Amino acid sequence: MKVINNFLSEDIFNNVKNLLEDSRFPYYYQSSFLPVVKNNNCDYFFCHTLFRDNKQTSEDVLVQNILYPITNKLKVKTIIRAKVNLYTNQHKHIESDYHVDTEDNVNIAIFSVGNNNGWTEFETGEKFLSKENSIVLFNSKIKHKAVTQTDTKIRINININYE
Repeated sequence: MKVINNFLSEDIFNNVKNLLEDSRFPYYYQSSFLPVVKNNNCDYFFCHTLFRDNKQTSEDVLVQNILYPITNKLKVKTIIRAKVNLYTNQHKHIESDYHVDTEDNVNIAIFSVGNNNGWTEFETGEKFLSKENSIVLFNSKIKHKAVTQTDTKIRINININYE
């Protein structure tokens, strides 16, 4: 696991953040975390998929302005999946189960858009705290889970599976 703070330049980061926090950005309701948190009515979130199964699924302008600043800096050869997750404040930390994003042996990047007390936790016990403009890089075989925030209205991150 590798964490890089201040990953994007300030101007590029602010552009990404402004796009993702705009009330017109198209987030879509997901009825539960994947894998499902059992017996919990608070495990929903919102998502916008940019890439799925190596294919772009979102508008060019969004991919170019949100995803490519990150993937270009990482020197990504192939984007397998990329999505923007938005978690709402449930007034308690809601946790997904530990999981892997894919069975393929690829790289994962999780980019934090804002500061809050949510985090990504790894099965090793390590935590990647939500700090704006920071990114964590790890291998897809490492199990991890999402944990929601309680101190802000929303938590946004960009999850990228890539080679």
